[in-house]
Amino acid sequence: MEAAQTLPLKPRTVELRDGRVLVDGLVLEDRTVVELVGARLEQGVAAEDSVRAAVEIGARVLDREATQAEVDFVRGEFERASTEVQRAFGERAGKVAEALEAQLEQFLGAEGGAMSKALDSHAGELAEMIAKNFGGDRSTAVQHQLREVVAKQLQESRADLLRQFSAQDGHNPLADFKDSIVRAMSGQEKVGRDLIDRLGKLEGELSRLRDASAAQAELEAERERSAVKGHDFEERAFELVQAMADARGDVAQHVGHARSESGGKRGDIVIELEAASSDSKGRIVIDTKDERLSRNDAWRVLNGSLDERDASFAILLVASDGKLPARTDPLHEYEGNKMLVTLDKESLDPRALELAYRYARCRCLMTREKGLEVDAAGVSGAADEALSALKDAQRIRGSLTSARNGVQSAHEALDAMVARVQASLERVETLIASASN
Repeated sequence: MEAAQTLPLKPRTVELRDGRVLVDGLVLEDRTVVELVGARLEQGVAAEDSVRAAVEIGARVLDREATQAEVDFVRGEFERASTEVQRAFGERAGKVAEALEAQLEQFLGAEGGAMSKALDSHAGELAEMIAKNFGGDRSTAVQHQLREVVAKQLQESRADLLRQFSAQDGHNPLADFKDSIVRAMSGQEKVGRDLIDRLGKLEGELSRLRDASAAQAELEAERERSAVKGHDFEERAFELVQAMADARGDVAQHVGHARSESGGKRGDIVIELEAASSDSKGRIVIDTKDERLSRNDAWRVLNGSLDERDASFAILLVASDGKLPARTDPLHEYEGNKMLVTLDKESLDPRALELAYRYARCRCLMTREKGLEVDAAGVSGAADEALSALKDAQRIRGSLTSARNGVQSAHEALDAMVARVQASLERVETLIASASN
């Protein structure tokens, strides 16, 4: 690259025309400018554009330097002026302070100041005014007046607030809140009434459940009492039968809870005839019931007792006349080996039971001793007479049950009938005994 290159400018002067600078015949020998223009030519930038940019940038730099010089000048002038102003102000302020101090000393001096003299001359009036306006023991004191004013304002404010919150129109800020509370309370009242109605219904249901529970408990208790009574009736019947059997050399056994050889449990009392002194000559079974059975059930019980206890005669012993099966008669022989007897569990009159027992005993012994020579006609007549007497006794006893306290003659007739039955049975027993010997 050449050290210097002459730019194609015509030798003309620099002119300022129409807001523009016209340069002609200008030669620049600055090395930096020459190198810059040459480098930009290699980059394809025209020399005129490079020179123009350099001139514009240089102009801005010169303008900035001129501005900085002016700023420095102004700063220096301002510092010089401020120093003079500060000095002058200090001198002026010192003079003003001295004058003000002299005036204050003249006005506020403790010894001869005008304020001290004025205060001394009006000290009594000032003290009286202060005591009047601020003395705690005077009603005209400012604090008392303020207290009264504040109390009055508070009272008026409370009254205004009370009127405002008591209003029923829109001026009451709690109107919506009160309405919502009233609606809520109304709803709660309705809910409360509904709840009370439901509680009443629940109370009725509870009462019905309580009554049902009490009735169920009473029913269970009654069932338990019935079971206990039934067991008690069975025990007391066995005691009577055992006494009767012991008097005749028989053996009575309470087998209500024991199973037979066949596995059954029907039949509560078994009587072994003449088993106290020799082998058993017959067996009578007694089934006790403190309930009413149907006729078919009664026959099923009696037949089952005969089979399970290997007996020859069965007696169904019930606790009252009302518990006899339908279409049956007490002390009546059925099918030659069954009989129904009533033992009133309240009075426990054993006569009917004893007659049935002795009749069944005779029947069993007669069946066993068929090979003996017995006065058959006499036995048959005595047996028929005994059965007839038993029926008469039963009818009479029924009459006595319905009118126990009013018919003494019925008791006498009953005793006579019982005596006849006993005589007939003793006759049968005598005939059988004589035949056996």
